[in-house]
Amino acid sequence: MALECFTWTTELLGSLLHTICRVDDGETFECLPDCLIIDILSRLPPHSFLRCRWVCRHWRALVSSQDYFTTLHDDLCRASRPMLLIQDHFAKHGQDLYVFGESKRKQKKAVFEKFHLRPELMINNPHAHHLILLYSCQGVLLFGDLRWKSTYYVFNPITQEEVTVQHTLYPGYLCALYFCPYTRQFRILYAQVRGTSCQYFIYTFKTQTRRKIRSSSSFNFLSSGDNPAVVNGALHWIMHHDLERKNIPPCENGIMVFRMDKEELSAMPHPGSCVCKSKQVHRTMTLLVKDDCLSFCNLLVPEYAVDIWILEDYETRAWIKRYKVNLFDKIFFPFCLCFMEMQSRIGDSSSLIKLLNIQEGELLLHLRADGGLFLYHLYHRTVKKIEMPRQKMSLYTCTPYMKSFLAIA
Repeated sequence: MALECFTWTTELLGSLLHTICRVDDGETFECLPDCLIIDILSRLPPHSFLRCRWVCRHWRALVSSQDYFTTLHDDLCRASRPMLLIQDHFAKHGQDLYVFGESKRKQKKAVFEKFHLRPELMINNPHAHHLILLYSCQGVLLFGDLRWKSTYYVFNPITQEEVTVQHTLYPGYLCALYFCPYTRQFRILYAQVRGTSCQYFIYTFKTQTRRKIRSSSSFNFLSSGDNPAVVNGALHWIMHHDLERKNIPPCENGIMVFRMDKEELSAMPHPGSCVCKSKQVHRTMTLLVKDDCLSFCNLLVPEYAVDIWILEDYETRAWIKRYKVNLFDKIFFPFCLCFMEMQSRIGDSSSLIKLLNIQEGELLLHLRADGGLFLYHLYHRTVKKIEMPRQKMSLYTCTPYMKSFLAIA
């Protein structure tokens, strides 16, 4: 039976190969069904995939199919390991963006790949050197000028699509760039502050419209401004402060939640028995995602350690403390002495170390004191340093990233 299956498979592959390679009648891929062509093309690297648009009209039509092909390719990208994107703040001309991944030529050796950006892009404008990478979502990046918070540039490095957004809400705060899975559209969440009250607005790229979120009750909290943790169809941030109390909210409202389907804002408690007494305490808290579960990371400054809690049951709010990372151990963390020295001199550890991502059991840490990036394995308790794309790169912005062909507008 096994021999018969092997013979049948060999004959099938031979027939398929003969069909593809037959050039006598001018027939190659045209003999294959569209579903098989799409499956083959979807496995190509992103840049090779884009070049397929120029092979023939039929392939261009297939590649441009937003409803099927792009969704299939993005599903394959999401199944792969997310990468790390770095913006060099000292780029001489335009933007220097590097993506950190694994090289196929060098077995599992991590290397940086520089994005080649079209010179006519707005983010490559000679006056755009003040642009900072603020958010990353589903392969789309959002840049903003920290001096003039009125114009934002949203950009996909793979498709080179760029959209300019004028922010007219003043005084206002940008809360998130997010991709709504229910409408498959990119959107921006704004907050407009008026005294002790806060109004929230949503901007949709496809329609270029802005609308206010209707809420039955007042919601006067502001988020921390970091990339939200997306879990269970909702965005999650650590609260920054309560406008009514002009301070931070109590622990039972420590996490801000935005449901993407119903466009509703709410709050939930963060874990732990600590009492939030200052904004500095909230700055040491970070929300990440581990194995599709919300993860609460708390930097304990006096102990030079990080407590990591996992929300194992979202409905019942069941938090479990799973890991404790000891940053004081100089055997594992070569930066610990530098970290302690800088912390004693500055006094605010939240500006010195940042937790960026948890992927496949590895915690990504960014030490701003010496510009170092480190991967700490939560299970093996091992540390490896990520070498920068160029020497002496001290000022940069880094964010988790995955390649995507999703259209912005």
